[in-house]
Amino acid sequence: MFSSFSSFYEKARNKEIVAGLTLISIAVVLNLVFGYFAMFFAFYLSFFKWDYIGEMQFVGLQNFEIVIRDLIRGLHGAPYLLVPFYTGLKNILLYTLIVVPIQTFLAIVLASFANQKIRGQQFFKVSYFLPATTSSVIVALIFIWLFMKNGYINYVLVHVIPGFEPVDWINNKDYLLFAIATVAIWGTSGHFMVSFLAAMQAIPREIYEAAMLDGAGPIRRFFFITIPMLRPMITYVVVMGLIGALQMFDLAWIMAGANGGPGGAGYTVALDIYNEAFTRIRPGVAAAKSWFLFAIIFTTTYLFQKKYGRAMR
Repeated sequence: MFSSFSSFYEKARNKEIVAGLTLISIAVVLNLVFGYFAMFFAFYLSFFKWDYIGEMQFVGLQNFEIVIRDLIRGLHGAPYLLVPFYTGLKNILLYTLIVVPIQTFLAIVLASFANQKIRGQQFFKVSYFLPATTSSVIVALIFIWLFMKNGYINYVLVHVIPGFEPVDWINNKDYLLFAIATVAIWGTSGHFMVSFLAAMQAIPREIYEAAMLDGAGPIRRFFFITIPMLRPMITYVVVMGLIGALQMFDLAWIMAGANGGPGGAGYTVALDIYNEAFTRIRPGVAAAKSWFLFAIIFTTTYLFQKKYGRAMR
C-alpha cells in the first residue's frame, strides 16, 4: 500500500499533472463557492430574517409565505406594484413562450444556411455567431437606440409600411417585453446555431444521397431527414433555452430598469430577487424567491424532458 502511495506521489510531481490539477482545482473551487455553497446558503437563509448588519432571526416558513401571498394576491388582480413576484413570473413566462420557440426555429434555419456549400460560407458562420460573442450590455444599449421613437427601426417601418406611426417601443408597456424578447432572440440564435450546425454535419451524407436517388427534393429531405435526426439536439436547445429565459436578468435590467419600466412590463423574477436582496434589504425573502424560481425551472425542464425527450430520441 505504501509503495502504491509512493508511486502516485512520484507521478504527481510531474509538471504537467501538477499544472492540470491546479487548473482543475481553480474551476472546482469557483464552482463550489459560487455554485453549491451559494445554493445551500440561500436555502439556509430563506428561513431567516436579516438586514446584513444585525443578528439573523429565525422565522421558519414566513419568507415562503410572503411569496405565496404575493402569488395569490396577483391571481386576484392586485396592482403590479403590490405583487412584484407575480408580475415578474407572469412576464417571464410570456417572454419564455416568445423567445424559446423563435430562437430554436431561427437557429435551425441559420444552421441550414451555414451548412450549405456556398461561397463565403465561413463569413456567414462568423456573422451568425457574432451576436453570441457580444456583451449583452453593449447589445442592449444599441437596441435601446434602435427602438427609440426616432430610431432606425421606426424609420424603416415608416418607409416600408404605409401609414405606420412611429412607436416608442421601450417606453410603451404594450411593446417593452416584445422589444426585450427581440434582443434576446437576436443574441442567442447564433449560439444555438452552432449546436445545430454540429448536429447537421454529423448526419451521414449517404442518407441524403439515397433520398436524392429516390427523388426527394430539398424540402422533403429537410423535413423527413434533417429534422428527425436533429430531435435530440432540439430537446437540448429547448431545455437550455428554457433555463436561460426563465432566469433572464441583464436585458431587463438595462432596457427596463430595476422597476421593470412602464407598468412593470419588463419586470422579471430575477429582477425581483435582486430588488428584494439589495433594495428592500430582505435577503431571506430573496432567497425564498430564488428557490421558487429554481423549482419552476426544474419542474418546467423536467416535464418537457419527460413529455418530449423520449419522443425526440
